[in-house]
Amino acid sequence: MLKLKSVQLLLLLVTALMASGCGNQKEVTVQNPANQKEPQENTAQQDNQEDTLEQFKLLASQVKEPGEVIAFLDANMPKVNSEQGDQLFMELEKFYDRYVPSLNDNFLTMLSKPETAQKMNEIGYPMDINNIKGDDTLKQWLLDQQKGGLALGNTEGQFYWKVDYKTLHKYDKYVSNDIKSYIALKALETEKNYFEDGTIAITREELGDRILKAEYYLTEHPDGLRAKEVLQIYKQYLNTYLTDYRYDAIDDKTLKLLPTVKKSYQSFMSEHPDSKTTILVKKYLEVIDKNKDVIYQKGTDSIMGPPKEDIQSFWDSLEMKVDSLFVS
Repeated sequence: MLKLKSVQLLLLLVTALMASGCGNQKEVTVQNPANQKEPQENTAQQDNQEDTLEQFKLLASQVKEPGEVIAFLDANMPKVNSEQGDQLFMELEKFYDRYVPSLNDNFLTMLSKPETAQKMNEIGYPMDINNIKGDDTLKQWLLDQQKGGLALGNTEGQFYWKVDYKTLHKYDKYVSNDIKSYIALKALETEKNYFEDGTIAITREELGDRILKAEYYLTEHPDGLRAKEVLQIYKQYLNTYLTDYRYDAIDDKTLKLLPTVKKSYQSFMSEHPDSKTTILVKKYLEVIDKNKDVIYQKGTDSIMGPPKEDIQSFWDSLEMKVDSLFVS
């Protein structure tokens, strides 16, 4: 009887242990439902962002007014990540590349009408579309272009439209640092053209500052989404900075570089010793010193002839020198 009870107790103990083991095994294999749903949620979010990009491409190919694309971006930029924000912004630029040339062609036709040209003269300076009186149709059309992220420009009395990168700063928080730096650089040109009427339209110091901003982009984002475009901007700025001496940089009698211009180069070097641009400015000053500051040869039929040979040689090699610093 005692042996039977011992056997029964043993059986009960084994059963309990087996039940406990099965319970532990079941507990280990249970998966957290949240962990199962997370990749599905991420995939859905990515799909939504890709849909947004495709929707924008379709919209941009069909719209007749730029305000529609801006309204779409205003509504959807907050919903995407910075990578998608970059893609949307670059698609916006593609839209402008298509839209602005035809817009300006139409604008030129409009301005050929004396009544339209007269109304445009009411805008004044600084330009304010709201100054137009008595032509609500023209006024509203101009305001609609502004709402579409465009700015009205005027060069030598000729009106035209350009992308207003200053207003596009509102997308900074939705894009990467790459595109943010690019927008900041482009916004400077929206605010003030660096070159107008055949000469530098800003101070040489301001142009030097723009050169540095372009250099900053190229060094911080060597493989950036807009690196090629910024490199061209840098080359244009630098070429103007170092070679454009038509009106305000040369002594007519001696054909020497004016001391104020040379001093601006020296100041640039001392203030930005670690800049790549300083390497180029320093090399250029060495050539200038070698020529005792004389930039041009004496002409036969005019006071100013062609540039001194080694000055011209430096200018001709400038693009190659830039590429050696920035193109890997």
